[in-house]
Amino acid sequence: MIIDAHAHAAGNYSNAESIMNMVKKYEIEKIILCTSPKNITDLQAPPNNLPLKKSPDSNYLLNRLLRFAYTHFMKDNGDGNKYVFELKNKVPDKIIQFLWVNPLDKGHMTNIESSIREYQPKGIKLHQAWDSFKIGKIEFNTLADIARSYKLPIFIHIYSKKETWRLLQYIKSNQNTVFIIGHMAGLDIFKTDRSHLENVFFDTSGSDRVQGKDILKAINSFGYEHVVFGTDTPYASIEDQINKIDQLNLSDNVKEHIFRLNISNILSL
Repeated sequence: MIIDAHAHAAGNYSNAESIMNMVKKYEIEKIILCTSPKNITDLQAPPNNLPLKKSPDSNYLLNRLLRFAYTHFMKDNGDGNKYVFELKNKVPDKIIQFLWVNPLDKGHMTNIESSIREYQPKGIKLHQAWDSFKIGKIEFNTLADIARSYKLPIFIHIYSKKETWRLLQYIKSNQNTVFIIGHMAGLDIFKTDRSHLENVFFDTSGSDRVQGKDILKAINSFGYEHVVFGTDTPYASIEDQINKIDQLNLSDNVKEHIFRLNISNILSL
């Protein structure tokens, strides 16, 4: 069985019927779900012909394009956290909610603790490509303190190399906060100070920008216990992301940890 630790309520995961179809087709035990940008449920993956290298760091360039599109072209379709909560109530045995938070949004921050009590999420999702907060600034620090007080891990999509360095410095001073790094961004930066990364984990998703060699690099650098499987649906094919792990020469024990045990331990499932 598989736990998809990174997915959005869009595409194949946009409604309860489709979710159950995917669960059966791919033998998915749980889906960790957060909203899609501006709650767009028919969101499409970016075109494959973008001039991006096939490496995790190419996400930094893609982030610029995503932020521009998010700011100028995407229409707001309502409360995405509420939508995910409604999906969770329809498929309670399969969906685990992560609460999407923009630390710069006063509404989000004013109501965050009541939202945590109402939605009962198992984690917080931050996305710097869509929300232009800075790591180490008061808004981020306040949010991280709240996440830590509720024992919620933070799944973060990092915007740039500069922000990756800032996150590493934050982690060094905040060892009790659990972070899951989306798309294995900044592996070489995190490698510079592995002694402070006990509570840091790396997500395998990333379309073709995260290759098998990158996953092996994370395993060799941080240990297989620090790698979690995600699809980033609808931005990538569920089947392709599963095959990416299956095609590696990994033992059954290592694959089981990546596919389900590591995230299960993080969330105390």
